[in-house]
Amino acid sequence: MNTTTLVIPKIQKIALLILMLGQFSCNSTQDEGQVLAVANDPDVATWTKLSTNSPRMHSECAMAYDTLNKKIIIYGGRTGFPDFDNVNETWGFDYISSTWTNLHPTNSPPWRSSHSMVYDALRHKVLLFGGNDFIKAYNDLWEYDYSQNTWTKRSTTAPPEARQMHGMVYIPGRDAVIIFGGRRSDGGASFADTWEFNCKTSTWKKLNPTTTPPVTDHVNMAYDKSGKKVILFTEGETWALDFETNNWEKLKIDNQPNSDHSNFVYSDGLEKSILFGNIKGSDTMITWAFNYSENSWTNITPDNFPEVIFYEHEIIEHDALVYLPQPDVIIQYGGCCSDQTLELSFGK
Repeated sequence: MNTTTLVIPKIQKIALLILMLGQFSCNSTQDEGQVLAVANDPDVATWTKLSTNSPRMHSECAMAYDTLNKKIIIYGGRTGFPDFDNVNETWGFDYISSTWTNLHPTNSPPWRSSHSMVYDALRHKVLLFGGNDFIKAYNDLWEYDYSQNTWTKRSTTAPPEARQMHGMVYIPGRDAVIIFGGRRSDGGASFADTWEFNCKTSTWKKLNPTTTPPVTDHVNMAYDKSGKKVILFTEGETWALDFETNNWEKLKIDNQPNSDHSNFVYSDGLEKSILFGNIKGSDTMITWAFNYSENSWTNITPDNFPEVIFYEHEIIEHDALVYLPQPDVIIQYGGCCSDQTLELSFGK
């Protein structure tokens, strides 16, 4: 018998075994890599109900995040069914301790709802503009100083017409606030104008772009820091405001959210604007992400939504939404009809 013929099959078997083990190892590594990639995918969104002492339901309220003091500030609005009480209160939320506190400032703006609030990062003040008390609309500007726990009415020149349900964003590079649209207190969409407030000089200026979004009071606005554009979503259309040309551009996008009542905020971590609301004509809540650099919307609605206690009807509308840079999450509160505090996180 030739010994060479016996050795070769053994070598072949050993080589085959090594090859199979190598393939198994590669496949295992690849599978682990795929799982890791999914786990770190920024478009994997998760809604969580926070365990906290949420205030009684505030609908048509407004929120802003004080980055210096690391507090979410909320003011105004009203309760829901069946009373609709006015809520002339200022609350602060501490994310670390997951605690809401009624701040009880010595003075406050006149009660209102459907107003807007932003944070002036240079002066560390929360700015409030507009709203209505169901008798009249407002066009006054107030600022809240958390360190002093005081509201102060700010003197301004040539303000816009009084309005509610308008869009409002703060532009860090311009030290300015932009507002768009809204309506008067007598109902119906009334405005399609764009205004800029210079935070340094306390002056208002009407921008008068040649192209503008439609007259609307369902305004979802966010400032895209990476693209340096104000992004507006309304009536199924997406618009971008370019400061260089002083003009709005209607973006051509095939796939867009079909949202009725919604809210909009920019995520620094994702470099995307996040929209949360309901599908038109239904109580189904959706979450979408808009990427300006790619001119695309993506439906990132998670499969599971936390169990929320609703009042009257199972929908969240006229709520408040803010972004927290650290730990890179979005906080949602209130609206009609819920008094829970929710967190939206990504890649977890």
